[in-house]
Amino acid sequence: MEIVPAIETAPHPRQVDLIDWHGCEAVQFDPLKLGGRATVGATRMDADGVLINYEDGMTAQEISEAFGTNLDAVRTIIAFVESRKLKASV
Repeated sequence: MEIVPAIETAPHPRQVDLIDWHGCEAVQFDPLKLGGRATVGATRMDADGVLINYEDGMTAQEISEAFGTNLDAVRTIIAFVESRKLKASV
C-alpha cells in the first residue's frame, strides 16, 4: 500500500463565501484579494472568518483584537449575519 502525504489528500481551500455578503456595508470584494471573496473592509481577512469565529463563541471585541480589524466593521458583519438568521427562521 502506497502512503500519500496528507498535503496531497487535503481538500482544496474554500473558493466561495459561506453566505452572500452583498448588501453588507462592512465588506469589500476585490478580485486581487482572496480571489474576490468578501473581505473585512480593505483588509485581507475574509468576512467568513468573522462569522466562523463568532459562531465559535468569540465576541466582536475579541475578533477585532485577534485579527487587527476594525471593531465597528466586525460588529456590522455580525449584525448582518444575525439579520440573515432572523429572515431564514421566519
